[in-house]
Amino acid sequence: MPSIDGANEGGASTISSAVSLLKTIIGAGLLSMPLAYSTDGTILGTVIILVAAITSGFGLFLQCYVSKYTTIGHATFFGLCSITYPQLSVVFDIAIAVQCFGCAVSYLVLIRDLMPTIVSHIPYVDQRYYKLFWLLVSTLFTVPLSFLKNLDSLKYTSILGLVAIGYISVLVITHWLIGDIPRTGIIEYFPSSATKVFSTFSIIVFAFTGQQNMFSIINEARDKSLPKLAHLVDFAIILATLLFVVVGLTGYLTFGANVNGNVILSYPNGWTTTLGRACVVFLVVFSFPLMLHPARISVNNIWYELRAKFTKLKAKEEEENAETNENTQLLSEPATNDQEVQSKHRIVPFPQWTFTTITVVLLVLGYTLAIAVKSFAFVLAIVGATGSTSISFILPALFGYKLIGSESDDPTKLERILKGLSLALAIWGVTVMFVCLYSSLAL
Repeated sequence: MPSIDGANEGGASTISSAVSLLKTIIGAGLLSMPLAYSTDGTILGTVIILVAAITSGFGLFLQCYVSKYTTIGHATFFGLCSITYPQLSVVFDIAIAVQCFGCAVSYLVLIRDLMPTIVSHIPYVDQRYYKLFWLLVSTLFTVPLSFLKNLDSLKYTSILGLVAIGYISVLVITHWLIGDIPRTGIIEYFPSSATKVFSTFSIIVFAFTGQQNMFSIINEARDKSLPKLAHLVDFAIILATLLFVVVGLTGYLTFGANVNGNVILSYPNGWTTTLGRACVVFLVVFSFPLMLHPARISVNNIWYELRAKFTKLKAKEEEENAETNENTQLLSEPATNDQEVQSKHRIVPFPQWTFTTITVVLLVLGYTLAIAVKSFAFVLAIVGATGSTSISFILPALFGYKLIGSESDDPTKLERILKGLSLALAIWGVTVMFVCLYSSLAL
């Protein structure tokens, strides 16, 4: 993460980093897994989840690998773009900002629409203003958390969010085990048509998206060694995969093809279901600052680049960074060419007043949109197909393909394999983008 005045210099523990990554990955997408199974079938649905897990996990690993080419503690998408594809750095930051901010606003919309179903009567408040009332109440939690500067500061709320995820998972699994809900829809092992698969393909692929916060997690980690970071990624991806498969299958087997897009809404009213819906609200409330965090960084990068085009700030910062990077150590033992690559990396300053201003603007704009707009479904589908694909697959793959093995003229066999896999991931990302855009526009 870019340097912020007053930021914590301690470093996050492995457990804290694991909680942050796991909470970033496992979000509201978990609730849609049964719907994905209803269109893909039990077998193909599981296969797609495994493919999404492998590809997303490799993208996270590439972020860990290429972070050594940046100034230690300052790995960002913008910084790596300045090394590899400087002409596209602002374009990719715009995609990241829009994607993360759009997800954050969708969480507010979910709070707005779900809370009136949990609390059906509010004294002294007209029913017309129930949604507005709950949005205002949510600010008591989202606003203070949005001003925290490090993901490590959100570790306790992330733990509580994981507890909420645990309850939702237990609720879905328990109802299936007990068999107390009559199934009204059919169960299929394979999809009845390719069109159905396309309609929910993005749900599974983007459910594993955690790349937007991965660089911040790397920057804040106490142990930044590649083996430790790789184990962190493995832990988060494996646990997320197990949850997605188990909750998706049991939810689908409970309701069949008639399952709701949000599985928690399919269950009959009762205190356990109400508590489950409250857990969903709790989950998205504390997921909001996790989405605002990378959006704020990208907005700062865009603002910095726009200012630099009209002032001499850019040249001045590059001179200062060149002097700073001469004394900077890499995460692993660097080679001469590696130092040359790193010296091209630009650190974008993030002073306190800019941090505060951007945070306030994003909060005001986010809540204004959540109040005014009826549905974000179509917009989020388009943004997800482009922004999430860029973050999850295309950017990490391009970074890996460009930087891995650049330390020497004769890359090792492992480096050549990783470069080849990076190219394959980039191709996969482009394919996913077109499939998801087709799903959003044509279906």
